[in-house]
Amino acid sequence: MMSGLSRLVCFTRRVDHRVGFCAKGIFSLYTRQRGLRRYSSAVSSKNTLEATDPEIACNDNQISFKHTTFENVFLRDACSCSECVDPSTQQRRFSTGQIPLDIHPKSVTQTENEEYKITWTAKEADDHVSVYSQNRLEQLASSSWRYNSRWQFARDTVLWDAATLRGTLVSRLYDEYMNDDLAFKDVVLGLYSTGLAFLRNAPARVDSEVLVEKVARKIGYIKETFYGTSWDVVSLPDAKNIAYTSENLPLHMDLLYYESPPGVQLLHCITNRADGGESVYVDSFYAAYELLATDPVSFYSLTRFPVTFHYRNDGYHYAYTRPVIELDSFYKKPTPEHPPVRIKSINYSPPFQAPFEHFVTQDEGVERKLDFREFIRALNTFEKIIHEPSHQFETKFRPGDVALFMNRRVLHSRRGFKLTSLTESHDNDGNYGRWLKGTYLDIDSFYSKLRELSGL
Repeated sequence: MMSGLSRLVCFTRRVDHRVGFCAKGIFSLYTRQRGLRRYSSAVSSKNTLEATDPEIACNDNQISFKHTTFENVFLRDACSCSECVDPSTQQRRFSTGQIPLDIHPKSVTQTENEEYKITWTAKEADDHVSVYSQNRLEQLASSSWRYNSRWQFARDTVLWDAATLRGTLVSRLYDEYMNDDLAFKDVVLGLYSTGLAFLRNAPARVDSEVLVEKVARKIGYIKETFYGTSWDVVSLPDAKNIAYTSENLPLHMDLLYYESPPGVQLLHCITNRADGGESVYVDSFYAAYELLATDPVSFYSLTRFPVTFHYRNDGYHYAYTRPVIELDSFYKKPTPEHPPVRIKSINYSPPFQAPFEHFVTQDEGVERKLDFREFIRALNTFEKIIHEPSHQFETKFRPGDVALFMNRRVLHSRRGFKLTSLTESHDNDGNYGRWLKGTYLDIDSFYSKLRELSGL
């Protein structure tokens, strides 16, 4: 049975806001044309201006709409006129930093189209006219709308143990995925919802167009790594990665030694004559929320203690440090749709964990209040949850199967396996006894497609 935290929990990815910088001359041009400047600390005088609609008013130099009073810079920043946002590219023509801090509404009027025209003024800038519809003001006044405009689908996230996943897992035919828009949408939304989806009956062969790449590109662009655009998961002599052996591969996530690990992993089964080799999947978010419910001290220890992951082999040396549990630092206010604690991602990969680099001496632990022994206790508790058999979904690849899973949420592993002969492990002619082709997608590419399909 699932706990209360294991029903429907929504989570988000941190939106990465990047600011483009303009050359000095362009900045000056924007300042003259847009009625903007970099900074002003001047205090404006009070005034009271009202539009014909009683729902909007200008009191004490601020716009009030219904029950919301806007911050002037915020509302001015939301202007989408052709001077502020290019109609063709839909990209902004100004920087928020150019808006004077003393900007305030000079007048507010209602147009014949029931829109609101606000004239903005500031001491050291030209006046600027913005027009907002009622619907736009309602959206800007709603914190839930501002969140849902990017993450409407987040409420459909389902945390699962093995029993729950069997009733919610999306599995479609390969031909449906490639040729039926509704089936394709079903797979993408299902992949987001549970972090795992399957395609069946794909061609179990290798052509000039790599099938797993074709599946991935229907969602978005491929994330190329030092393994290439796609790679073979086969048992090899003198392997440079534990995945390329027949040994048991423990629960892990891929490429956590990258600054930006892949968001989605895809695996296509071409042949599988192995005895054993079952694939195991675990919802790490389910495990983390269970830990939060039963041992919050351990949960927060895993959000703070730095763990270094690395790959140092075959002429490559990658390394990156991150906590086991990463929280979303935005949208902290709890709502009925969103819990007060939202997990951004989990980072767990024992095969690629480096020696600890931080806070492993008593002096460091006291100074930063990060206790190494407390972290070890917390990690042990987390591992007991993910290794609980009832939390693990186990299946075996058949030729033509394609698995898609969220690499920063779903842990995956592979049981050890045996082949009928050594030749099948690494046949020079490609006649492998167990052969998967894999590729990756960036999470940004996946979320772009998800928003498009969700109508956002």
